[in-house]
Formats: sequence, structure tokens, C-alpha cells
Amino acid sequence: MRETPRSGGGKVVGGMGVLAIAVLVSAWAVGATALAILGVGLGLAAVLARAWTRLVGRGLSIERLPATAPTVEGEPLRLEFALHGRTWLAARIELRDRVGPLGEQRVALGRDIRAELVLDRAPRGRYLLGPGRLLIDDPLGLSQVDLEIPAAGTILVRPRVPQLGLLFSDAGSRGEGGRRQPVRRPSGLEPHGVREYVEGEPLRAVHWATSARRGQLMVRELEDAPRDSVAVLLDVERSAIAGPPGDSSLDDAVRAAAGLVRAHAARSRGALLVIGTPAPDVHRVRTLGAEWERALDALAAVEGVDGTPLTSLVAPRGILATVAELVVVTARPEQVAEALVARAAGGRVPALVAVDAPTYAGRPATGSTPALLRLAAAGAPVVVLRHGVDLEGSLAGLEERAVG
Repeated sequence: MRETPRSGGGKVVGGMGVLAIAVLVSAWAVGATALAILGVGLGLAAVLARAWTRLVGRGLSIERLPATAPTVEGEPLRLEFALHGRTWLAARIELRDRVGPLGEQRVALGRDIRAELVLDRAPRGRYLLGPGRLLIDDPLGLSQVDLEIPAAGTILVRPRVPQLGLLFSDAGSRGEGGRRQPVRRPSGLEPHGVREYVEGEPLRAVHWATSARRGQLMVRELEDAPRDSVAVLLDVERSAIAGPPGDSSLDDAVRAAAGLVRAHAARSRGALLVIGTPAPDVHRVRTLGAEWERALDALAAVEGVDGTPLTSLVAPRGILATVAELVVVTARPEQVAEALVARAAGGRVPALVAVDAPTYAGRPATGSTPALLRLAAAGAPVVVLRHGVDLEGSLAGLEERAVG
């Protein structure tokens, strides 16, 4: 987007004008012709510098060029700028632009019409660009133009997505004797209701109890089980976050949610990504195309918020109550344990990614809590994420769990 800077005037010009007036007054007081000529020269220089300031300021604009490819956390963040106008009139041009929480960044443009700012290992997030300033020096060094650039646009740094083949939830939980209990997922055709029998239909579809009650043949009506029956719920409660930006418990939770959604979409099992903000942000991802790209952008912008509705989202009558399979990514497993146990008892598949937030602040790992033990006993797959532990291995169920 091209921005037209607002002129802040010349910094040195004003001082030169005052000096010219002072010299002329002194020349008049002492009657020195040479000093008067010097004063006139300084005055003319001040006028010319002011004219140069206006000339450069009016014709100058700067464009923040869009990124050619999405930036992923840990990679260099490249910002490109294009300068338009009478750049040949300037001896030096410096851009000072704010990049979100990274603060003011400086780029020496010289007389080039294009420049690039490279920031190493940018953390995940949404970065507001600007406001900024352009500082332009004239060839003689007599004045400097200070132009304000308004804030405009944002840039997203996406999370690193773990590539998962296996999922910890595929094998179920550990039962008695350490054996894994397989997860039962709904598939194929499911009962939807009953209707009158139509001649020629197979008798195996007859619902005999209803037929006897009504005195005529009734058959079960079946419908396809929904393919997008997996929901990944990401908890973003600010009070539960630990660790610095880029290496926090929330960052690992975002990576985990992204990896799980991608894995299900790659299996042609459509998934719902639910970001648990006060007004839940829901994204349906059925393929790794445009829907996946939009979900990644939403995850890039995730920040901690207060008052998240985690408990109500997983409640028996919450918006996710009818989802066949629910995976919750949270640092507050005690908030969802009861609802997930109830889901397991009702035949729906629950799974939990418990983020051990204290480890991201340098504190010791939390052991098996009552909430985690209850979920494991109910047959719900559970995995615990800790700082410094391989994320891909944990989500694939290859790391040792702290439950059991």
C-alpha cells in the first residue's frame, strides 16, 4: 500500500533563517558591507532550502510492498519498501518504521527506490506496520526533511506446523495393564429415524419394535455420518499463559492445534478449528487449500485474552456438544475434565492436549493431576506438552506420558 508522507518541515532551515537575520542586523549596526552580503547569502540559502523541502515533500511517497510468501516463525521476516518521487534530490534517505511489538526499525535507503528490512527469527504474531518517519537530507547538508508516515496494514507471521503422521489419539488411552484401548469413532451410516416400509426394501432394515407398536412395517432411515466430525478447541486464556513471546505455552498450544487440524485435513477428515475467544472463532478445514490457509492466518494472530468460555464450549449443551470427536488443547485441564468424561460415557470421542504451562516459566513439571487421571480412566487419550520436549513426538504419542 502506497502512503503519502506528511511533511514535518525542515529542521535545519529554521536555524539558518535566524542566523541570516542576526547577521544582517549586525551588519546594519556596524555598517559592514561584507557582513551584509554574507547575511543576504544565508537568507537566500534558507529560502532555497525551504523551497527544496517543499519540492521533495510534495512529490514523495513510500509503498510497503506485500510479502511474496507467508512468513513462518523462526524464519527471517522480510519487509520491502518502494520509494516514489524525486529521490535524486536527496543525498541521504532514512526510513524509521515501527513493526508492532518489535519497535522502531531503521533502514538506510540512500537514493535507491527499493529497500529491504530483514528481521531475524520473528516470533509468531500479527504486526502492525507504522507509524513511521522518513528523514531526507539535501545534497548540501543545509536542511533535513522529516516526513511522517501513517500506520497502515499488518503482516502475519504464521506458526510452525508440526508434520504429523501418527496422532496420540489414534491408539486410544492406556487401560489396565498398560494396554491401549482403541478409540471408537462413528463412521458409515447412522440411524436417523423411522419411516414406512416400501415394497422391495430388505427386511433387515425393518425396525420390528416400532412395526409391532404401529401395526405396520417400519424401517430405519439411515444417513451418512458427517465427515467433518473432528473439532480442535484451542484455549487462549491469558491467565494460563507462561513464558516469553515466541517460546510461551500459548505458542506451543497454537502449534499443536495447527498440527492436529492439518493431520485430520490431510486424512480427508474435515476438521473444525475453534479458537476459544469470548466470541469463538470457528474455521472449517476440509482440505489443505484455501480453508487451511485462512485457518493458519487465524492461528498466526492468536493472542491471550481474558474471560474465555472454555467450560461452556465443552459443556453437554455447548456449541461443540454434537461433534463426534473433540480434541481440547488447554493449560487448564481441570476446567474440561468433567465434560470430557461425560462425552466418553456418552460414546463420543474426547481427547486432551494438556499444556504444562509452569515448565515454560522455568518451573518443575507438574505430575499426574486428578483431572488427567480421571480422563485416562474414562478412556480419553491424553498427552502432556512440556517446554523443551519434542512437540511432534508428543502429539504422535511417541513421548512418555505423565498419566497413568
